[in-house]
Amino acid sequence: MRTRKNRPFAPLCELQLPSHCGPCSLSGCLFILGISATQRQLAAAAGRPMSAFSHGVDEVGLRRAARAFGVKSEFVLSDEQGKGKEFARRLRAHLRQGNPAILLSRHFEHWVAAIGYLAKQRKFIIVDPKEKQAVFFRWSEARLLRNAWNVASGPDSYEPSQYFAILLSRQDGESPKWSISESWLRLCERGSADTAEGMANDLAEIAALASSDDGDIEEGPYLAEFLEENEELILAGITHWASGNGDRTRGDLRTLYRDYTTVASSSGIRLASDVDRVSLVAQLTAILSSYWWGARF
Repeated sequence: MRTRKNRPFAPLCELQLPSHCGPCSLSGCLFILGISATQRQLAAAAGRPMSAFSHGVDEVGLRRAARAFGVKSEFVLSDEQGKGKEFARRLRAHLRQGNPAILLSRHFEHWVAAIGYLAKQRKFIIVDPKEKQAVFFRWSEARLLRNAWNVASGPDSYEPSQYFAILLSRQDGESPKWSISESWLRLCERGSADTAEGMANDLAEIAALASSDDGDIEEGPYLAEFLEENEELILAGITHWASGNGDRTRGDLRTLYRDYTTVASSSGIRLASDVDRVSLVAQLTAILSSYWWGARF
């Protein structure tokens, strides 16, 4: 798989800054809840801006940062490894409501985001902000319990060995905005994760080209929203330019289009507030027409 590249602000695809695994994971979780905040903003809200620390942000700082952006948090701790299944059950129930969580791992050294649960596959969807080779990971319960058991060791350890997670939800009671769906899993398994990653790269490049250098990306619309709003217009353009090739139907084309919408929503790509909408529609129509022709041979 290709190494992850820098993209327009896309919380779930962001690699962490040094010692920013907590703020970066929190940024991805807030995206799921429909709240925009960069890892730098969250580190500052935690009281530990990048220039002032080298050892990361602890659970108290992450809770402080979450609260500053309208998110409530609940700590879940189990210091008995034999109660791991109960810990996993609590986490799974929270994720099934569409809410994300931050998970402590690597023996107290690293935070990851748990952003969903695939019921049919019985897998937790994990985003590791330090991993350069992939965006999403699917952990079985056994893998979760293995990776999330933090062993206290050494004379300086003051915490007991434990499972620990921070469950997150909106303070205003609103539902989460995004979710990683079965469609994403199907997309990855059908064409390999490289296919989904390639789609995300294409969409990110198009978003960057249509956005001015001085545009405010962090306050702009999500690309997924743009795709949903302009679905019929773009589909009409693809049908015009790529018609007459094979026996695929408009329904097949719509399925391909929805796959791209899934990729856009899963990666969280945003557009500049002053994005050139005409140019963006034209570019999306062109790239999707080429993919559509390729899919029909």
